Amino acid sequence: MFTRHLNPLSSFQRLRYIRLSAKRSVKTSTVDWKPIRTSKTPSDHEGKKGGIGKKIVLGLMIAMPVISFYLGTWQVRRLEWKNNLIARCESRLTYPPVLLPKRFTPDQAENWEYRKVLLRGHFVNEEEMFVGPRVRNSKKGYVLFTPFRRNDTGEKVLVERGWISEENVNPQLRNLNHLSIPTSDNTEIMCLVRVPRKRGSFQWKKEDQNSRLWQVPDVLEMASITGSTPLHLQAVYDLRDHRWDKPQTQENHTKSNSWAFWKRNKNQTQNYSSQEKSQSEPLGEFTEWQFAQAGVPIGKEPKIDLRNNHLQYLVTWYGLAFLSTIFLIVALRKYRKGSAISQAQLKKEKLKHAQRFM
Repeated sequence: MFTRHLNPLSSFQRLRYIRLSAKRSVKTSTVDWKPIRTSKTPSDHEGKKGGIGKKIVLGLMIAMPVISFYLGTWQVRRLEWKNNLIARCESRLTYPPVLLPKRFTPDQAENWEYRKVLLRGHFVNEEEMFVGPRVRNSKKGYVLFTPFRRNDTGEKVLVERGWISEENVNPQLRNLNHLSIPTSDNTEIMCLVRVPRKRGSFQWKKEDQNSRLWQVPDVLEMASITGSTPLHLQAVYDLRDHRWDKPQTQENHTKSNSWAFWKRNKNQTQNYSSQEKSQSEPLGEFTEWQFAQAGVPIGKEPKIDLRNNHLQYLVTWYGLAFLSTIFLIVALRKYRKGSAISQAQLKKEKLKHAQRFM
């Protein structure tokens, strides 16, 4: 027959376990009556502090979507205003050019912005001013401002003639003097009326008061230095050749011989008509490169350059309002559940656990 061999060590351990279990008949509780304070079990005082801070943060989170939605709605109104302004300026560009009114004030410039006007008079070339540097076609240059004295009123207005290369800042180095430095008293130019802007608080201020160079166009300061009316007039982009002296000589010739007009014969009348035709015919036209090399200012192209970024701002503010609303909902859910347990709640939980063993 098979005999079963028992391990004497294992049987001894079993007997010892049975004896110990027989002696131990009372169950003791394992409740920790003096819990250790940790970051997860703050005191009541700390809980009150955390509650005030949470309420402040929660209040800011509630205000964020409200403020963002209001700013987005404000940008909707700004977008509508800017679209209407651009539409009005585009319609003014289509108007035919007219002579600048004699009693034109800077307050009227807003209603005349981007309107084409004609000026007759002469440039005060001794008071040229420059703004820059400005880059055009990868070439460094400056924007030329020159006072212009009107023939009809005698007042000086400030004209932005256009871009000029750095090599031709000195008037003595320029060519095509009848266009680059016109000296005729009968000069006629076409300009766009612009609203004179003030220099921004974050823009560069002119340090050297004796210099004729500005980093940004400050029309009000330029006008005060030259004694001009603070009007901002931009010369229109024009590459044609002009002979402003010819009409003046013709007028003088007509005035000197007006007393003998009745003595003119048919041949003289035909000669004058042929002269008028030759003067009315368009002269040659240059290229932009030729103007840049000769030092003739290149004027402003007649187009609207008003910025309209309100649609981007609108999307940004409404998107921020949407995202902040989602974060607010998540924060409110967590705030209702509570993230930390106070000491009183912890004691109640441990007493409930201890009652199971009593």
